[in-house]
Formats: sequence, structure tokens, C-alpha cells
Amino acid sequence: MGSPKSLLAITVSSLIAAPALAAEFEVGGQVNRAVMFVEDGYAPDYLGVGSSTEFYHVDNRNSPTRVHIGGTQRLMEGWTGGALVEVGILSNPSNDVNPEEKSIDGDFDQRITDAFIDSPYGKITVGHGEGAAYNTGRLDYSGTGVISFRNPSLIGGGLSYALKDSSFKRKFDANGNFTGTETFDLQEGDNNRTSISGSIRDYNFEGRHDRIRYDSPRIGPVTLSASTGHGSDSDNYETITQFGMKSGLRVPGGRMLVGLGYSIATRKGETPDQRFDPDADPDVTTYGGSVSYFHSNTGFNITLAAVNYEAELTTDERTGTFSSTRSELGQFRYIKLGYRPSRHHAFDIHYGETRDRNKDDEKGSVVGAGYVWSPTEMFDIYAGAKIHSFERGEWCTSSGRTCYNPKYEDITIVTTGGRVKF
Repeated sequence: MGSPKSLLAITVSSLIAAPALAAEFEVGGQVNRAVMFVEDGYAPDYLGVGSSTEFYHVDNRNSPTRVHIGGTQRLMEGWTGGALVEVGILSNPSNDVNPEEKSIDGDFDQRITDAFIDSPYGKITVGHGEGAAYNTGRLDYSGTGVISFRNPSLIGGGLSYALKDSSFKRKFDANGNFTGTETFDLQEGDNNRTSISGSIRDYNFEGRHDRIRYDSPRIGPVTLSASTGHGSDSDNYETITQFGMKSGLRVPGGRMLVGLGYSIATRKGETPDQRFDPDADPDVTTYGGSVSYFHSNTGFNITLAAVNYEAELTTDERTGTFSSTRSELGQFRYIKLGYRPSRHHAFDIHYGETRDRNKDDEKGSVVGAGYVWSPTEMFDIYAGAKIHSFERGEWCTSSGRTCYNPKYEDITIVTTGGRVKF
């Protein structure tokens, strides 16, 4: 991976007339393809109907296919300027496919379009890219991120849970008197449709967006970051402000990564009158982080993460027919135990859960294991298996006339694939 880009950098530098101002360029990317085997994962339009076993040929969204080009140039002693453009190539994304859409047309995704200046006083970056808190909850020494990534929904997120026959609803009359139970129409779902993406989320702050970002010089083992910017129309964020801290340090027996992040995002509102209405337009606050420890002598490692997502309900959300018991605080918790005896082999087992993603008293969880073989720096072969589960407690409509008790089948996913870097 290093030599072709290094050769290009040397070649371009040699063509520059003034060596003191030589520019270096880097071109690279990767292709990451995989096969998913799924048991009991259904499409939204036919829960529990059709084949319960499916195969998918996908682009692994844990680390998707991409290309990038970047350049740096020395401006003066201790000062460097540069730019980076990175584009994702989405063909059959692993988080979108389902039995109704096993083949999804390819598309391009703007990942990074950045310009920066790095100096002894810190680094300033302007453009589309990561906010200051981005990935502070995803630090990981395990080496298995390509198959066991922190966001479990990136593999299989478009698959929906099938409702069990044991699902039922309780009915009441206008006076609140219980009138009996009814079974669900399993195909219709009674407003209890849930996908893997809808059940579990790692709340990685607001993802990539247009912003200006500042990263401090290292202060001991710590780097501090701050950013402010805007989300896209699909994000529905007016402004996004983030703060982050990352640290890599030596500790007894090995080394440790620590990350903390905080962000506040203001939502746009559905109409111009709602744009600055705090009731119709409540802020979204995300905070948390991660820690990963690697034991040098044995290769064993452990990773922990905890991130919270707070969003007050709007007036419409509070008063909607199906908004009773809707959650204002989502909580993600994660633990991974890894073993990395050498740079060629990495193993892990992991467990993650998101509580109250949509409603109070619900939990989406995943338990899984992964293995990555890396014979060279340019090539990875991986395999992993995981089981997704979803639980939702009884919830009632705002009228109190109907209370739902849904039960869901687990979804099992086995994935194997390869990543080639260039």
C-alpha cells in the first residue's frame, strides 16, 4: 500500500522547481466485498412472509469501498497546508439490502472534502468531514473493526424483525374498561415494525458534515478538538457544535486509548415558523466516549463504550396517536474482548445494546464474534457471526384504548469477505 503512493509523492516532488515548497500527493483507496447469510431477517413489506433464509453479495459498510486523493505542501518552518478528497462507492450496501432489494444500484457518497493548515499551534480544517467528537466512542485496539465494528447496524441494518405469533394487544373501551385481547395482524405489524437499524445504534454524534474544526497540539498525551458547522437537509440539523478529547498513553502492561465527546445539534423544524421555536425545535445532545486497553505481552485487549443521545419530543411527537411512551433518551453500551497475537491475526467476541432507541422500555442488542487474517498490510480476509435481538415492553396509544405487546424473532447473520487496499 505504501510504495505506489510513496513513489507518486517522490515523482511529483521531483518535478517541483522549488524543493522548499515541494508538494506531495497521495492516491489510494480500497475495495471491500462480502457475502452475508441471513436467517429470519425480513423486508419491511412482508414481515414473516417468504423465505427466512437469504444470501446477499454486498459492499461491507463497516469499511466501505472508497477512493481518495490528498496533497500536502510545506508553507514555512513548522507549517503545512493540504487537502483531502474521499469518495465512497456504494454498490449493494450491507446496511440497506433486504429480501425485496437484494441488488441496489451503485452510487457515490461524499465522505471527505477538506482543506487544512497544520502548525505548531494546532490544526485548522475546513470542509466536509468529521466533527470534533466523531469516533471518540469508537476507539478500538482489537483489529477486528472490518467485521466487528462499533455500529452493529452497518451489516444487516435494512433487515426487519419478524413478529412472533405470541404477539398480542389488549383492548379497552372509552371508560378504560378492559374488553379483551386480540392477536396481531402479523403482516400489517400494528405500528410495531422494527429493523436492525431502528433497534440499535451507536450514536456516533452527527457523522460527517460541513464544518470548521480545530485540533490542538498534543498537551501531554491529550489532543483537544472543537468544531462547528451545519448538517445536510436529510439530517434536519441547523447547526452542529462538537467538542472532543482523544488520548493514547502508556499504562502498566501495555497501552490505552481514551476518547470523550460532546455535541449539541439544533434541528431545523418542519416549517419556517418552527425554525427557532424551542418547543417545536428541541436541541439534540449527544455525549459519551470509549476506552480500549491492549496488553502488550499477550495481545489480549478489552474495549468499552458508552454514548447517550438526548432529544426532547416536539409537540407533534408528544401528542401523536402512537407517541405514548416515546423515548427522549437513547443509551448505547458496548463491550468487546479481543485477542491479537500478531499483526496477522485478530479475534474478538462482543456484546452491544441500545436501550430506548424509539420508545421507553425497549432494547436492541447484538452478540457476535469475528476473525480477521491480514497476511499483508494491503489485504484482509475476515469472517464473523452475530445474533440481533429486539425487545419492546407493552406500550399504549395516547387514547389508552389499545396496548401492544409485540414479540420478535431473532436475526442471525454470518458474513465473510475480503478487503484489498491500494
